[in-house]
Amino acid sequence: MNDNKILKVAAFVIVTSGIILLMIFAKSLLMPLVVGAFLAMLLVPLVNRMEKLKIPGAIAIFISILLSVSVLLGLGWFFGAQISSFSEDLTDIETRFNDLSAGFSGFMEEVFGVKNAMQLENLNDKVFTFLKDNASTITSAAFSTLSSLGQMLLIPVYLFMFLAYRNHFTKFAIKLFPSQPAEWVVDVVTDLRRVVQLYITGAMKVMIILAILNAIALTLLGIKHALFFAVFAAILNIVPYVGPLIASLLPIVFALLTKDSLWYPVGVLISFNIIQTIEGNYLTPKIVGSNVSINPLTSLLALLVGGFMWGVVGMILFIPMAAILKKILELSPSTAVYGYLLGEEPDEKVKNKLGLFDWLKKLIAKKPKS
Repeated sequence: MNDNKILKVAAFVIVTSGIILLMIFAKSLLMPLVVGAFLAMLLVPLVNRMEKLKIPGAIAIFISILLSVSVLLGLGWFFGAQISSFSEDLTDIETRFNDLSAGFSGFMEEVFGVKNAMQLENLNDKVFTFLKDNASTITSAAFSTLSSLGQMLLIPVYLFMFLAYRNHFTKFAIKLFPSQPAEWVVDVVTDLRRVVQLYITGAMKVMIILAILNAIALTLLGIKHALFFAVFAAILNIVPYVGPLIASLLPIVFALLTKDSLWYPVGVLISFNIIQTIEGNYLTPKIVGSNVSINPLTSLLALLVGGFMWGVVGMILFIPMAAILKKILELSPSTAVYGYLLGEEPDEKVKNKLGLFDWLKKLIAKKPKS
């Protein structure tokens, strides 16, 4: 018995190591494949709806792919234009940065007797000269990072194939598990597809709401490029922990360098903290839902492993992949406990994450009667 357990553990370690090595060394092939699969799961309802309207399948798939590519190209154009426009503000930012450096040096000399605490003039000149002369290059570099997805042109091809052969894959799953009822296999495949759809659509809804809230807050504070910072922060929110931190630091630093009062960066900090509190305690739990939720430890591990294997793209993709793994583990009684380990306790989730409106209701209920 002990020998069998040792063999099982050894086999598990070997298989897991092989999968990890394959995912690392074949990432240029696997990344566009996974992206195509996720996008296909997201577009299946749209394709099915168009087919019900008597639109031929190939045309419905082509329209769906065209819409998704148009959205991605629109986002790319938006960020490219916004990054290029920053070059117009670099002179004012440089002047403001020099003033802050001089003020800090004067404060340190007056209070602590430290002279030349910040000798950054040469560094300032080099940095801002580089930014001014290479604004277009930086924009091009931002677009070139998309190459980390692998061969980008393959994604629409994979997407078309996944959508065109979606029923074929379902029949393959039925044949793969001949001992199980066909209806059960179809339900499992549909449920797994639903997990991805709920996660991606829920995350997109949260990002749209966050972008609107961020834009309102930054616009009211008079921060330039408010829409860019708002959308950028909303997109970064998909990366747990690290994303919101970076998303809040950028507008805070920009407000510090472009505004004459410290109240503006403080206002940005307070606004983003309030918005992130609403997102963490109300938006994500209510919109994404508990069916695809994974606990913070699993999210952090998925984030780190994804970043180690596939870089920034992996940090984004491994979160829904962990949600899918959780759902797969819950299918079998022998592995359901591991799915429970990856997920959150529903009761604790409700207990620890009180919704904003529920909090207001309780606050009103506690108000003493006159």
